Amino acid sequence: MKTLIKNADLILDSWSEMPEASLLIEDGFVSAVYGTGEMCPEVADEVIDCNGDAVYPGFIDLHVHGACGKDFIQGKESVGPASLNMAEDGTTAFLTSLTVESPEDTLATLESLSQHREEGAVCLGVHMEGPYLSVQYKALMDERYLRDPSMVELQEMIEASHHTIRTMTVAPERKGMREFIPQLVKEHIIPMIGHTACTCEEAEQAHLLGARGFTHLYNAMSQHTHRDPGCVTAAFLHDDMIKELIPDGFHTDAKVVEMTYRCLGPYQIMMITDAMLGKGMPDGDYVFSGLSCHKEDVHVRVKETGRIAGSAFGMIDGFRFMSDLVHPSKPEMCALSSGNAARLLQDPTRGNLRPGARGDIAILSPDLRVQRTMVAGKTVYQRNSH
Repeated sequence: MKTLIKNADLILDSWSEMPEASLLIEDGFVSAVYGTGEMCPEVADEVIDCNGDAVYPGFIDLHVHGACGKDFIQGKESVGPASLNMAEDGTTAFLTSLTVESPEDTLATLESLSQHREEGAVCLGVHMEGPYLSVQYKALMDERYLRDPSMVELQEMIEASHHTIRTMTVAPERKGMREFIPQLVKEHIIPMIGHTACTCEEAEQAHLLGARGFTHLYNAMSQHTHRDPGCVTAAFLHDDMIKELIPDGFHTDAKVVEMTYRCLGPYQIMMITDAMLGKGMPDGDYVFSGLSCHKEDVHVRVKETGRIAGSAFGMIDGFRFMSDLVHPSKPEMCALSSGNAARLLQDPTRGNLRPGARGDIAILSPDLRVQRTMVAGKTVYQRNSH
């Protein structure tokens, strides 16, 4: 199967773009890129004329809990509907983020998710948001199941998931983390720092042990103050670590998002949605992490406390927010929306559209609407122009 995408403003990767370019996808992978005036193949099974629209590597959301009334803790049946919804936002790959459950339910969920079948965006595995987190910064997590890390439990989770756990959020201050974080690395699970009361020094120690990033920067972590440096301080001190950011001006004020971008630049920040099951659903009440929550537009709060409870927005919404707020170049927007995530996962086939990369594509109009989303060269979403 050959698909030719022509007359495109092609965003090759986090550093490069080619205006008036064409792209050939063969059997799911990019096989060739053609600049202005270069000869394209005369025969292709499908030809897509972009009429100057921007062609980006498909977005990658490494922190999302669900959509369309489906929470990933419900197991394999949740993945298909949520993956279709994410494709509407230009997302082509994601991790299933899991809130904290009982140990027994966690193993059952992991076993079920290992048998999933996506229909739109591709599920790359699991993000375990816990259970080895701080009670003080638990946010919505069920306090009954927060605990110190266990090597035995980790092996049980790995086996139940059939080795599909890709990232795990941990609190470095919990007892046993000095041994646990290196074990995660050994098991090829990326340690992320979050939901933590750790000091700056404890976060830096976690970095030395193998932690690679920070879960939803600023949210549910010890802050940066001038006499009591915390987790946020450590995030700004280590430019080799990826910082998740929820770009909605709600989880983090727009001025703080702007400051963060000015200080860290486009190559340390990874956009995420932290979306929950209310995404793509009518406004109303939903149960998330065992708590009754109310969704209004793209914002969600716990009804009893008013605390923010994930989000109901998509990657394209975050894309527009960052574009309007800090005006990155198109390659820099690629870094924020897919390039940095692919780098965190050490996956050279995603986050770029160079020959050899996967044919995962988001085609955006000049007003940043998703016109088409493609996974492995196949269209999984196309905007209805009528």
